[in-house]
Amino acid sequence: MRAIVPVIAALLALARLDGASTVQITVLNQTDTTSGQAGRLNVFLSTSFQPADWDYTFFQSFPANTNVLWQLAPQHINLQSIAGGNPQTGANSWNFSENDAVNQVVLAVADHSPLYEIVPPPYITASNGSVAASNFPAFAAYSANLARYFNGGGFDAGGVHFQSPTPYHVTWWGIYNEPNGNGMTPQAYTNLYNLTVPAMQAVDPSLRFVAVELSDYTGQAAYYMPTFVENVNAQVDVVATHFYGTCNQRTPDSQVFAAIGTFTSEVSVIRSAMQQNANLASVPIWVTENNVNADYSASNGMSVCNPGQVFVTDQRGNSPFFAAWRPLVFERLAKEGVSSLHHWDHDADLQYGEVDYNTGATQFSYWVDYWLAHLFPSPPGADILQVQNQDSGNVNVDAFAVRNDDGSVVVMLIDHAVLTGSDNNGTGDGRTFQLDVSALGSFASVTMITLDAGTDPTAGPAVATYPYMANLEATVPGYGVVLFKLNTTPAAILPNGIVNAASFQAGPLAPGELVTIFGQGLGPSTLQYSQTSSPGFFDNFVAGTRVLFDGIPAPLVYTYQDYVTAIVPYSVAGAASTTVQVEYLGTTSAPVTMPVAANATALFTVPPTGSGGGAILDINSQLVSPANPVGAGDWISIYGTGEGKGDPDAMDGRIASGPAASNIPVQVTIGGLPAVTDYAGQAPSEVFGVMQINAQIPQGVAPGPNVPIQVEINGVTSQNGVTVAVK
Repeated sequence: MRAIVPVIAALLALARLDGASTVQITVLNQTDTTSGQAGRLNVFLSTSFQPADWDYTFFQSFPANTNVLWQLAPQHINLQSIAGGNPQTGANSWNFSENDAVNQVVLAVADHSPLYEIVPPPYITASNGSVAASNFPAFAAYSANLARYFNGGGFDAGGVHFQSPTPYHVTWWGIYNEPNGNGMTPQAYTNLYNLTVPAMQAVDPSLRFVAVELSDYTGQAAYYMPTFVENVNAQVDVVATHFYGTCNQRTPDSQVFAAIGTFTSEVSVIRSAMQQNANLASVPIWVTENNVNADYSASNGMSVCNPGQVFVTDQRGNSPFFAAWRPLVFERLAKEGVSSLHHWDHDADLQYGEVDYNTGATQFSYWVDYWLAHLFPSPPGADILQVQNQDSGNVNVDAFAVRNDDGSVVVMLIDHAVLTGSDNNGTGDGRTFQLDVSALGSFASVTMITLDAGTDPTAGPAVATYPYMANLEATVPGYGVVLFKLNTTPAAILPNGIVNAASFQAGPLAPGELVTIFGQGLGPSTLQYSQTSSPGFFDNFVAGTRVLFDGIPAPLVYTYQDYVTAIVPYSVAGAASTTVQVEYLGTTSAPVTMPVAANATALFTVPPTGSGGGAILDINSQLVSPANPVGAGDWISIYGTGEGKGDPDAMDGRIASGPAASNIPVQVTIGGLPAVTDYAGQAPSEVFGVMQINAQIPQGVAPGPNVPIQVEINGVTSQNGVTVAVK
């Protein structure tokens, strides 16, 4: 029986609009194995930047917008450097200033693993954007030098050494952006690809390559893919394409929606072609550019796509139209099995930007992409559920539902009903959704987010959570999307649940400290350990879990449903406090405010209980224990955390390649006697935040299996109860 709760109804404004048609949606308790990747949703959301003369100062003007980018949760951000952002200015001349102004900032945020789309330098490019076969070796050499710049220790040109100023690597490379739109035949592109990839692999064999990246419109996949599939002999990790709804501001809304059908058909053509080559049959497909309108203004103010028209900004990229259009694109492409959807681009105008280039303010599209990324995270992905939609043929509304691995369910209801056939950035036609989820069982609560004409582009949509009901109702006044999440165990941090990961004691947090957070709904049911999407750095997103300090994701050591271990970002240094939250599969815990200190010294133990035998190695790197004691005069390595930011090279999540002595003064006592130390700093081959102290067992110490050991840093002493076995 359908329950009506007046308070909830008022809170969510469920009253129907006059004249709004009602659509019944029923979610079934069955996986749709015909959709996605064998019934699985595996699409990550991302965004894009185009470093160029007109674009490279954004982060210089708005440095705080790195936080806005962090919070969007993009993966493999698309970087496409052109014009002055293209670093090679001549055969032997380079200038990375505009390139670095954007790319170094992007490397330092999100997953630290962008996709660098290689655009040929102007000096080898013809007027139509193509590269002649005689210049293919120059393009390959240019690409190899880019790999050297970021990954290979740099290169020399014109008597100057060029090397990236940060240790972040670029793993993902797109070989030549939109070759079909830049005068390259399929065979010419394939030849260029086959030459360039090995040249880059010679610099760094671990590189991953994104091929084709079509400027796609109907027929291009059928024209380009067969030749590429038949003749490519270099490594291909992803095949990519770009999709735009139109290139004409005069195209009515109905046709822009209809264009989504060509997106899915082109993906089908690409996949069918790839099946003809066993090496490509299981390669994922990414959509590395997507937006409503691809047109832009020529220097004379006329439309580039339609030279006889004055260019007019297409505001559908940031109006309620987008709240229907992008979710519809996401749903249809997800069902077609694509693996990424990149917004083009992040900082721009109302036609393109998620944020305003001139003010740094968030725009409407930012919040659409934000909630798609947070409620449909991939990895880990989710099972696509079968849905019954009363709107025959999905002409006016779409319904999409997935079940996460923790049993929670996300339902997306899209109103893309056009009011009149001639509408261009119209209001859309309102709908009331009646949603039946009774087949899915019971849940703890329901969270609801609506993006429509009432959404504030600065603050984003309201988020309401209320008791579970099996029958839900929501009204959209026109174009828009309603997102319901049926929660199982919402993320929550226990009281006093944030502790030092070595001592398991609560207290002020220090920059770089490993902390363990106890609670519920914090992660998956199977323990998942750290990952390194970017070589040399721990990821800040693992298996659907993020730990946020003042909104910034922290590097993760491991995650589980009841606890997660993270590394406090160094950005908290100097602050009086920091706000901690855990997000799992789009549900975020209530904030917990923790005090911040310069250091929070603690020692690891084996087993990890906070007391007992310390995590201490002898000179042979063997664990010291009662069965393997050390003697007076022997050297030991002690492991702990909470030393603070004493190393100038310390970076969030960075894995130390070797010893790095700290500037922090350390005192060690063993059996109550002071011990000599010859090293105190970052533990080699461990993540920054794990410290190693080499100390000598003092003469005269009383032997025993449980001799007390403590470390003091800046007046803060490690916990009592840690011992070392001395013979």
